[in-house]
Amino acid sequence: MHTVTHTDKENEKALIKIVRSLPSNRVEQLVDFARFLEAQILSDELVSEEGVSTIDADNAQWDALLDTDESQDLLDKLAGEALAEHKAGKTKPMTFNQKGRIVPG
Repeated sequence: MHTVTHTDKENEKALIKIVRSLPSNRVEQLVDFARFLEAQILSDELVSEEGVSTIDADNAQWDALLDTDESQDLLDKLAGEALAEHKAGKTKPMTFNQKGRIVPG
């Protein structure tokens, strides 16, 4: 568990001051970057829980699966369908909760 220190509180105050001074599009970029940093922590935790060899084996299975002509044809078909739906106005922007998880829009 992380203990909140004086430095943490000062950094939090500094971030809040910065956020309040930024235009909204820059605040969105800052939030995206914070989510990126959060994802790195989750990735590190995953590696420590599962181990590098397990993750490497899983990645190798995906690589082998995606390396086939059949899978590439399927991915091309799915990408085409998604693009057609987007062009037809049938898609919605993704919405995220405070934890950065996708939520129904």
